[in-house]
Amino acid sequence: MTTEHTPPELESDALKANLLETAVDSVTIDDSLLPLLDIVTNYRGISKNIEALLYEVSHPFRNWKMILPRLRSFVLKNIDHYFRHEQGPQAFPLFCGIFLKAVEDCRKNEPLLATAMEGLLAYLDKQTSLLADDSLPRYQTALAACFERLRALDDEVLLFLVQGHHPLGKILARLHGLCLAAPGCSGETSAARLLQRVLTLNYRYWLKEEDPLAWFTAQCGDLCMGWRSGTLFNAISHQRLNEHLAAVTQLDPAAPGALGAMLALPNHMDIIRLYKEAPDRLGEEIATEELAMDRFAENRKLLFLFRIMDTAGLGLIHEETLREINRSLVQLIRQQTFEEIERFLLTTLTLLKANVKKYPHTSLQCIQVLGSEVFHRGNSRLVETFLFETVRFGFQYANFQGLNDDWQPITNPAHLDNIRVWLSLIMQEPKWCSTLFSALIINLKLSGTCVKDTDLFQRDITQLLNHPIEPIYNLAKQFTKLMPVFFNEIGAEGQLRDVSTELDEMHRRKDRLIHFLRKQSHVESSNLIVDFIEAIFRFWQTLDKAALAPYLPEEVLAEVSNQGLFVEDLHTLMGRVLGHDSPISRIEELLTWDDHRRDTWLAGQQGIKSEEIRRFTLMVEMYQLCHQKYNLGVQEIRQQLHLAAKSGFPEMEQLLGDLEICDTFQCLEALLDTLESLKETIQSPEKFEAKEDIYYKRHIAVDIPSVYGRYREKKFDALGLTFRLENLANVYLEKLPETVNLAFITRATFIRIIKCLRLYLRALKIDGITSRRLETYMSLLTSSFNIKRFSYTQYLDIFRGFTEGVKDIIYTYYTNIHENNLSIIIPKIG
Repeated sequence: MTTEHTPPELESDALKANLLETAVDSVTIDDSLLPLLDIVTNYRGISKNIEALLYEVSHPFRNWKMILPRLRSFVLKNIDHYFRHEQGPQAFPLFCGIFLKAVEDCRKNEPLLATAMEGLLAYLDKQTSLLADDSLPRYQTALAACFERLRALDDEVLLFLVQGHHPLGKILARLHGLCLAAPGCSGETSAARLLQRVLTLNYRYWLKEEDPLAWFTAQCGDLCMGWRSGTLFNAISHQRLNEHLAAVTQLDPAAPGALGAMLALPNHMDIIRLYKEAPDRLGEEIATEELAMDRFAENRKLLFLFRIMDTAGLGLIHEETLREINRSLVQLIRQQTFEEIERFLLTTLTLLKANVKKYPHTSLQCIQVLGSEVFHRGNSRLVETFLFETVRFGFQYANFQGLNDDWQPITNPAHLDNIRVWLSLIMQEPKWCSTLFSALIINLKLSGTCVKDTDLFQRDITQLLNHPIEPIYNLAKQFTKLMPVFFNEIGAEGQLRDVSTELDEMHRRKDRLIHFLRKQSHVESSNLIVDFIEAIFRFWQTLDKAALAPYLPEEVLAEVSNQGLFVEDLHTLMGRVLGHDSPISRIEELLTWDDHRRDTWLAGQQGIKSEEIRRFTLMVEMYQLCHQKYNLGVQEIRQQLHLAAKSGFPEMEQLLGDLEICDTFQCLEALLDTLESLKETIQSPEKFEAKEDIYYKRHIAVDIPSVYGRYREKKFDALGLTFRLENLANVYLEKLPETVNLAFITRATFIRIIKCLRLYLRALKIDGITSRRLETYMSLLTSSFNIKRFSYTQYLDIFRGFTEGVKDIIYTYYTNIHENNLSIIIPKIG
């Protein structure tokens, strides 16, 4: 069956390119799947739904992320129609086959693989629940075939069935019960073979984990003083698991009663239940003659809860465990008297710090919960103590280690969580959080960050700006300026997509280095791409592949050659670009190389193919576009202002006109007027609606995610414009001293100095910096013109006062805030 498909009209360049890349004139539904349509042909709505679903399944570029939820919903909702139909036993393996095809395609994408396996198990569960004595004979062959296909999966994939939400044991126990009542049942052997493999894999998995009793004794230390372990861990000990493993391997699946014997052995859900019960038993107070009250009971409980969070096989109870951890912490802090809370915080944070390397996400969640309770107490001294200890607790650094085969940065996954948790604490009461904000700024400034476009951190900036940040506005700006997220285009859109695509297509995607760069910028772009492009320029200059090593997977790096068609001319050209007679001397200067002068210089280069000169030009353009996107540059500022004027900031048209004036004072006045208006928007109590046009790609490679589109929100856009306009204003502020002639001091000179100083003070105020001392001496200097015989020494005193005012600003807004944190953080980084 063939279906025509017309894509909708969309504005995203990236999505249009993807639709072109994955477009097919028609999609033919596989003949083997047509019975699924035939069975429900009399039910118009159901027939329409299954046809659309089979169209997606049959598409050569199928997107399982979209298909699997729809498939699961359809089979569970409409199973009765198929089960009762005479072709039901034919339909059952077809639906199973679709789920298993998803399992095969999604091997490298664990969340999708888990979704596919869960969908299949839910379908099997519902199917077996409908079976009865009269219907079992019709379906037992199809069930046996499905069990055999599952048994044939390799260990890595089958583990998702072992640890799934729908226990296989429940399904097989139901089948076993039916077979006991039906002497002619022939499906037990295949079921027993599958269960034997599942139980064996399950026990071997848990034997690879550290023995709970040995681990707990080693980790517990002083917390176990006076505590008797008893037989708490016996049921999940390695000794008991080895006994179960020996029992299941000795059974013959074809023997009568084998399935029943296997069902009597503990399965994965049984082991999870035992782990789940352990913390409560650890938390019980142990009363003995020597120890009437076990003071460490709750801490022992928390320790084992952390162990659960660190064990992947216990994923089904991770969410519940995290709630229990947070509940325990909240309960403990609420039980403390005010005098005891500080000591409790120190004890708890010490426990969290000892486990943060193993359980970073859990530790951060606990800090967030503790912080919420501390802020709820409403005591600023207690908050300051908590925040100081949080700073001492440490920060999760990005630790960038290169890119994987799917173009994704390999970084510490807890890094962004840490930023978001600290921001959530700051937003509880911004005016109390200068210590924590300072620590966040220092950590990011000294160690850097990695934020992917797909993280959509723009939302977090918007959330911060919607809180009362006026008391710490300067700190908020210091932080947000460090986040490389002030752009509206998610992924590669517009000119960046055009340039990167042309660059790659010039050698028909055969230059592996450039092809990887293009795909990385399209699929998983981040601020690291600017460094990646600089590394490519260095590679072209030196032909040393070591420059590329941090940014390429080993497989791709091995395929990049330092000789041949793709690098020879560019190596020669880079030598000339950075040579003695070149207008530039460093790679970074490519960003500011005037386009016309660059093109003129390149046109004069002999012995280099025009195609390679074009490739070099495109790489420079991509470098400029990425730098402009992630680094708040003033390049193409006019284009930025034109876009802003069309996107909710009409006053930018007036600013564009004012900037045409060459006078430094007039341009600076116009810039400061605009910046003050933007600041009012940013600090406004009004909340503006965010406009998100986010698209998800139909994947050519199923395991590679891709999100792109646009994000706009007025406060976020106003802050981004503020940073870019401030950078431009700084250019004019640096020119102000040139407007004052100090060769001969007159009254006019002082008037010009006052005019300059007022502009500086306005600029400081826009940045959230004020100084009473500076304002006072500014007033004195202005008033001095009305005082006859104002002496030279009095003017000296005023300008000494200005100097002291500048020192006050440095101390108040920088030294005093950051000094203590620097002494804590630098040793940790170093």
